[in-house]
Amino acid sequence: MRFLAAFFIAVLYWATTITAAPAIIKPFKVCDATAKGPFLRQRQEAALKDFAKLFLIDKNPKAAFDKYIPGEYIQHNPDALSGREPAIAYLITLQATPGLVYSNITLIAGNGLGLLHYRRKSVQADMDMAIMDRMGFKGTCMNEHWDVRQRIYGNETNPLAFF
Repeated sequence: MRFLAAFFIAVLYWATTITAAPAIIKPFKVCDATAKGPFLRQRQEAALKDFAKLFLIDKNPKAAFDKYIPGEYIQHNPDALSGREPAIAYLITLQATPGLVYSNITLIAGNGLGLLHYRRKSVQADMDMAIMDRMGFKGTCMNEHWDVRQRIYGNETNPLAFF
């Protein structure tokens, strides 16, 4: 009998925590650099997911940066200058690549870091890359970026290696 009582208490607690979280994790109008609390990991993941949609799917780096990178931006990509405005200019040029398509998009975030893994391909520009972006967070705002890129040639020994 004690087991059943403990089980029902656990289920009620679980149901309460699951239903309570969505009320706290609201869509962002703009990120919050001072965000803290027990749901910060989920909020960072939601921010990264929306950032990825704006940047990769909508191909609108300016909107993604305006919403999630409002201030300081430290860039570790060797092909782009540090700072918000140079990054936006670089990414707008990149997004204009003919036939650019993103796929295999996965992400995870929390503890001040976010990882975004995807495939960037353009047949017209002879570009096929596996990319992992690592984003640094302050609250729900992103302020730092590193990336790792691998060229996909199509004749790899292990075709599953990238994804």
